[in-house]
Amino acid sequence: MRLVSHKQIIPSNSEYSVPQLKMLLHQIEQKLGHPLSEQEWERL
Repeated sequence: MRLVSHKQIIPSNSEYSVPQLKMLLHQIEQKLGHPLSEQEWERL
């Protein structure tokens, strides 16, 4: 997943658990420096 100059590695699991998704979202928000909006998520 890439947003501007930020890159997030997404595991190739066929199914994700809720904790995994929360961890990924938290990592993305840390790189952005703010909470990820629904519109930003849709653009990813």
